[in-house]
Amino acid sequence: MESENLDPDIILNQRRKAVAHSLRRLSHAELTSIGDALFEKNPSHPWKEALDQFLRENPYGNFYHGTTHDKYQVVYCPEQDRGIWFQQGVGKGILRERGRTAMKEIIADRQI
Repeated sequence: MESENLDPDIILNQRRKAVAHSLRRLSHAELTSIGDALFEKNPSHPWKEALDQFLRENPYGNFYHGTTHDKYQVVYCPEQDRGIWFQQGVGKGILRERGRTAMKEIIADRQI
């Protein structure tokens, strides 16, 4: 059995490549649907309200969605330079500066 590589730089590079490969623009309705599915079992979760508020504040924003090789999903809005990451049933969080920078670069490279 091959051992898993735990080098953070290698993991981030693999994730970046996967996101670049899977990146697509999302409509407001598609992002709303992803949020509904993500919080289906706990609609009163504070993150659900935060996502809903973000969507209300950015009704015409561009949203980009990508998935990593290890099934993390990333959503990013360049106009607000804000994003979130999540893995269904595992966790979710705010996209930090390094992740936001990577998303900006990926979007620029893909020109979508």
